[in-house]
Amino acid sequence: MLVLDSTDIGILRALGKNCRASYQDMGRALGMTANAIKKRVKKLIDDGTIHTFVVYLSFAMIDAESFLAILTPQTFNLEKKILNQIVENPHIFSAGSLSDGTCIVFAEYEGEDGMSNFDKFLKSINNVADIELHTLRSPRGNKVEFKPLQIRVLKALVEEPRAPATTIAEQTGLTPRRVRKIIQQLLDGGGVNFVTRLNLNVGPGVIYYAQIRWDESLGSHHDIENWLEKEFSGQYFDSHVSATSPMMLSLFVIDRLRDAESMSHAVIQNPMIKSVKTIFPFPTKKNVRLQKLRLEEFLASMP
Repeated sequence: MLVLDSTDIGILRALGKNCRASYQDMGRALGMTANAIKKRVKKLIDDGTIHTFVVYLSFAMIDAESFLAILTPQTFNLEKKILNQIVENPHIFSAGSLSDGTCIVFAEYEGEDGMSNFDKFLKSINNVADIELHTLRSPRGNKVEFKPLQIRVLKALVEEPRAPATTIAEQTGLTPRRVRKIIQQLLDGGGVNFVTRLNLNVGPGVIYYAQIRWDESLGSHHDIENWLEKEFSGQYFDSHVSATSPMMLSLFVIDRLRDAESMSHAVIQNPMIKSVKTIFPFPTKKNVRLQKLRLEEFLASMP
């Protein structure tokens, strides 16, 4: 099993932002050769840490927001059948129980009533005593109109997001140079996201969330995230940041379970941070992202 280090985390972050990131660009950013990065990526794929590469429509394209809900059940944990019921909702893309007995739910809803609709859905779930609901800070991208050749290339990219330009050229009848130009237009336009779906549970490490609440008068979420990345470069991975209150769920990958306590103790020493709660996630139920479904529907409607 692959043990993640700071370089692996850097690679996963880069591919999370743009799954078509080149080995050369990642190598320059991480101080390694392109060949060394390529070998690392192959190991991450072979090990299952990288689950798949995906193309999504941006939030701006589907007029949607992403949401996080933390559900406190009336009994210690929501039953498995209730979790299955939650992910039957096509707006829910991930739901799972946490070590403190709560349940975490991630969703995407379209339109200005998205948060209200999500709240109504959550209140319809049996055995829920309390709901903590957040809109998440997520890159929105741009609303664009795709040109015919961009649509032709997108159809190929949906099948294989990291396919070389030469392969896409063969499939589309375009030159590799034209394909590269169109892909760059798609990246720059902000209408689609090229992302990477991960499975951090496959390795020997332990993943956990630090639920962090901070004092907004002393710092921003950017300050907290930058500090976490600097202080815990080999363990800190990413954060889900609330847009409605000073709260974030920060994901860490550690070697041993007991390391979580000492790391949380170190985090709370930062004067900007008011509280830290350590939570271990259990395996989650997942659904297809709404952004992906809408892209597939759009491309299917094109000649």
